Amino acid sequence: MQLTTTSMNIDSTHLTSIPEVNHQEEKENDEKIEDNLSSSKTNKVLSHSPSPSPSPRLPPPSSSSIPPDRILNQKFHVAALTGNLNILQELLTKSHLPIDCRDKENSTALLLSCARGHYSCVEYLLINNADPNARRITGASPLYFAVLYHHTRIVELLLNKYKAIVDLSTFDGSTPLHVACEHGFTDIVQLLINSQANINAKMNDGTTAIMLACQNGHLSIVQMLISTKQCNISIQRLDGNTTLFLIVQYGHESIFDYFIETIDDIKDLMDFAREDGATPLFKACQKGYDSLVKKLLKYKPNLGLLKNGESVCRKKN
Repeated sequence: MQLTTTSMNIDSTHLTSIPEVNHQEEKENDEKIEDNLSSSKTNKVLSHSPSPSPSPRLPPPSSSSIPPDRILNQKFHVAALTGNLNILQELLTKSHLPIDCRDKENSTALLLSCARGHYSCVEYLLINNADPNARRITGASPLYFAVLYHHTRIVELLLNKYKAIVDLSTFDGSTPLHVACEHGFTDIVQLLINSQANINAKMNDGTTAIMLACQNGHLSIVQMLISTKQCNISIQRLDGNTTLFLIVQYGHESIFDYFIETIDDIKDLMDFAREDGATPLFKACQKGYDSLVKKLLKYKPNLGLLKNGESVCRKKN
């Protein structure tokens, strides 16, 4: 996902919007169509809710109609967004702006610089006591955006020197660890683990970090999470999905093999059913993953009728 880059004047009433991440919406939409489930609840997306839509752009008012502090605030935020350290310094030292002044999205200059990866601006703002845990209206923090856009040096600075709160979540419950695991940012995942991130934190729909790593096929991150000895792979999402189900659903056989070799009680997950009645074996049969079917059968999963009245042996349409 790229930052929206809309040019603007300091007189504009709208600062550039920074979109939130949307977890795997396209993948889940494909699954919805394929499964032909009966209700939107059954098809619950494992995703971030999108950021509120930006308001339509309005004609900029004249400078005389905008209070001076608002003009300066906007100039300050644009400098943070574009990485203009000289302007940031000038406005702080000469105009004495509050370092954590907010824009219409409740963003601070620090959050904007973190999102764009302007390390020198981030460092300067933090040295001058910018709040490392300030949050937008969506709940996103400077750390969250530094993780989302893979600015590793900024993540390290926030965590190690300024002790940013590692598990601050957005309004849908997504933490920085969720984002890093989804996108496969191995270096950042390690930094977050070192800072005692909650490995089993759940989004509002029950999604955990390892679910996102498994769904997206990030084997190295799965290995890192399992190696902490804290990762609970038995957690079910609100729609009944488990880590094992997601591995099978997306055909990530290398991760499946790692689970078999590493996790002693893997057999206990074989018959965990999603809320529509589908089990891992059912999904592997439906998808035509012959190799995974053979490996699942070794654990003697249920071959009879599932709770939805279907069988893993039904013919594929």
